[in-house]
Amino acid sequence: MNIYQTLDRRSALKGITLGAGAAVLQPFVNALGAEAAGIAPPQRFIFLLESNGLYPRHIQPKGVDSDKRKAEKLADLSLKDLELPDTISPLAPFKDRMGIIQKLSHKVSGGGDHGKGYGGLGCFNWRRGIVGQTIDHALATAQPCIIPVVGLGVAPNADAVFANSVSASGPKRPTSIMCQPDIAFQSLFGSVAEGDAAKVYNSRNKLLDWIRSDIRRVQNELPGMDREKLDIYLDTFEQMRTRQGKIATIKDRLQANTPAIDKFNSRATTERFEAQCAIAVAALASRLTNVVTIDAACGIGQYHTWTELGVDKDGHAIGHMAGQPAQEQYSVPIRKFHAQRVAALAKRLDAIPEGNGTVLDNTLIVWMSDSGEEHHGFCGEWPMVLIGNLGGRLKTDGRFLQYPAWQERGDQIPGHRTIANFYLALLHAVGDRREQFGERDRNLKGTDQSGPLAEILT
Repeated sequence: MNIYQTLDRRSALKGITLGAGAAVLQPFVNALGAEAAGIAPPQRFIFLLESNGLYPRHIQPKGVDSDKRKAEKLADLSLKDLELPDTISPLAPFKDRMGIIQKLSHKVSGGGDHGKGYGGLGCFNWRRGIVGQTIDHALATAQPCIIPVVGLGVAPNADAVFANSVSASGPKRPTSIMCQPDIAFQSLFGSVAEGDAAKVYNSRNKLLDWIRSDIRRVQNELPGMDREKLDIYLDTFEQMRTRQGKIATIKDRLQANTPAIDKFNSRATTERFEAQCAIAVAALASRLTNVVTIDAACGIGQYHTWTELGVDKDGHAIGHMAGQPAQEQYSVPIRKFHAQRVAALAKRLDAIPEGNGTVLDNTLIVWMSDSGEEHHGFCGEWPMVLIGNLGGRLKTDGRFLQYPAWQERGDQIPGHRTIANFYLALLHAVGDRREQFGERDRNLKGTDQSGPLAEILT
């Protein structure tokens, strides 16, 4: 693009007038202007917390030894040469952009019980309540946005509206997790309808029509190079209104389909989960936020019965089947469904152009548990799967990292690291160079708990 094209593009973007959809469209148009001025896009984060433990075996590549007694040094392997287990096979299309990290401990969050609440994204014992900031808010502070953190949840009780469960901006300052997709949508995008218009456009479908009509009007005022980006942004809202929302060609992208089931009004767990993921992408694409936290349980001791997946036992019963072959029968379909949601998030973000790449190129999806490695997680390890590399700031693409394991007794093996070290790596990646996050684990003698996880930083 030559300088004249750049100046024309910037002038055109400045001259755009917005109507009722200004609250939704202005951040997006501002982002296009920043891109035209050569300003790098922000780094985005999605934290997806699966309840009831994320079993290490479910994300361990086939043929890789996971024995704690033998894990005395860092294993750094290429995923290209490894086969993913069936439980996370939906992530295979993103194998070269994903990372798997095993055996980081998080004992400071508090062992036992059925979840760690704020201690999972924070680094403090959950039993003490909210005594500090969680990592999602720390990352949001480093990159200020209209909404610091968007909290979305999928509660077992389909009637639950809000939950205070995993995210906090500071001591005794919880972030409400919105459990109803309809309410989440209205909270984030409902400001386009004000006054008398709110009475006319108070239904979600009409509100979506309002937003889409304003987007189409702005589309005519945009320089040609930005119209495709707005097309895909528009499709984010189309996806909310239709059951069939897959990306097609540009001309097909705007065609509406009649929904067979409205996921935004559904009581089914799987439908609500998919709706919340659609909202997460919309919130990031619209530049309303840079950080989304999705809580799959909405509280310690909250359990789903995944009947839509053919599972007739609740999560609590499944968790107490540790060591029994039947546990796999029930837990694998649930784990695979979560992997499908992570893959869908990545696919959707990868379809949104940004700069010389896509939004996924500047995003990190962190899939982990709110309870460590088991139903009664004692947090000697806290498995996680990552998608994305924050615009090259992280070296996580196509890597399997297994750190020296936490030791039950005695001094820790040199090289053992913690979730705090991982969180510090994320903070360093967005320019926050602090060397300590949260509280230190007093039981980790001989373990370096300060500074970032150097292996994943560029």
